[in-house]
Amino acid sequence: MNPLEAVEHQGGLQLSTPPYEIAVDQKCYWRNQPIGLTLQGHNESIWFKGFVIQPFKWNNDQLGERFGQLVRLDDNGSWQQQCFRYQVSATHSHDEKKKHIKMWWKVDDEVDTVQFVATVVKHQTQFWVKSIRSRPLPPCRLNRDGFPNYQAPAPSVPPQVKQFKMETFKVFDSIVRRRPFN
Repeated sequence: MNPLEAVEHQGGLQLSTPPYEIAVDQKCYWRNQPIGLTLQGHNESIWFKGFVIQPFKWNNDQLGERFGQLVRLDDNGSWQQQCFRYQVSATHSHDEKKKHIKMWWKVDDEVDTVQFVATVVKHQTQFWVKSIRSRPLPPCRLNRDGFPNYQAPAPSVPPQVKQFKMETFKVFDSIVRRRPFN
């Protein structure tokens, strides 16, 4: 979920309030009942080119492990499943401009509160890492009203990028540039 791991995205991290949101269709969830969620701009003129979205266990703004599964995504061709075995992540399949992405999530049990978290890329050098968060969704049997007054935390600096990826890119890039073309 961190574009900084790709060389082409260096210098684009935004720590401002993101102009995007994850709108959730319900205040709480029941097991095995799909919940609709939409990643979108705050208004219709706001677009994005890339995204990654994942469902996490939530406990007072502390994110736990990913859980549940993204079971269906809209048909506009703008997405693909990641983590195929578990279906706990979705991302873009092309970099065309998008105004919204609709998907559905479900889980087999009603134990934990879920929060959907997204990284959104407006363009190559402007993106927000794990800064777009839905309001938390508790199991309906525990709390049918959800968290109506929830305020997401301010964006923060993501963990350090693994230097191995950057160093490997530099080595292979310099080899490719020195090689004569035949």
